[in-house]
Amino acid sequence: MKEDRLTKMEEYIREKNSVSLDELCEVFDVSKNTVRRDVAVICERSDIHKIYGGVSVQYNRIPPPFTERSSVNTDVKRRIGKHAASMVEDGDVIFIDAGTTTCQMIDFLGDRKNVTIITHSLDVITRAFAYPNLTVIAISGTLNRLTYSFTGQTGSDILKEYNVRKAFMAATGLTIQNGATQAASYEFAIKEAAAKKSDLVYLMIESQKIGRVCLLTYCTTDRINAIITEKMPNADFMEKYSALGGRVFCS
Repeated sequence: MKEDRLTKMEEYIREKNSVSLDELCEVFDVSKNTVRRDVAVICERSDIHKIYGGVSVQYNRIPPPFTERSSVNTDVKRRIGKHAASMVEDGDVIFIDAGTTTCQMIDFLGDRKNVTIITHSLDVITRAFAYPNLTVIAISGTLNRLTYSFTGQTGSDILKEYNVRKAFMAATGLTIQNGATQAASYEFAIKEAAAKKSDLVYLMIESQKIGRVCLLTYCTTDRINAIITEKMPNADFMEKYSALGGRVFCS
C-alpha cells in the first residue's frame, strides 16, 4: 500500500515538475506528516529534491565520478552486463556506451568470434585489450576524467560513418514520455548519434533510474528495442512500453 502510494506520488511530482506539500496532501488524501515521510523516502532514492514548502525534480543533476559510481551496486551491474553480452552474436558490430554498467559486458564476450566494438569509453577499451577476439574501434575526442570517456562533436561525426548492428546504451534516467535521458551535455552528441545509427538499441539501466527524468533526451522510448535491468518496472510502465513494441529483460 505504502510503496504503491510512493510510486504514484513520485510519478505525480514528475508530471508537475514542482509541487507543494499541501497539494500532495490533497491529491493523495493523507496528512502532512505522512507526506513529509513519503517525500523523504522519494528524495533519498531519486533526483527529486526538497524546496521551500514542496518538492521539485532536479533535471540538471550531474552524476558522481566514474570511480565512485563503479563501486556501487557492482553485483547488479555485472548481472546486467552478463545478460547484455548474451545478446551479442558472432560477427556483430556493436556500440558500447560509456558507463559503469555497460563496461561489465566485456568479460562475458570472451567466447564470441569476430565481434567489433565501437566505443568512446576508456574503460571498455582497456578491458577489451585482454580479448584478441574483440576488435576495438576507439572514437576519438577530449578525455573526460569524470566519465572515463572521450567526448566532443568529432566523435559523433565519426560514429555516423559506421554501420552498427546493436547499441548497448547507458542512461541517467528513463521514462515513457521523455525516453532515455542524460544529465551531462558533453556526452549527448555521441549518445544521440549511436542510438540513431544502430539497427537495435538496448538500454542497460538499473531499476532505480526508471522513472527519473534528466536534462537531455538522447533517445525516445519507441526507439529502444529492449531494456535490460535487474527488476521489472511497475505495471503502468510495462503496459505503455509493451504497447510500443519494447521488451524488458531481468538479469
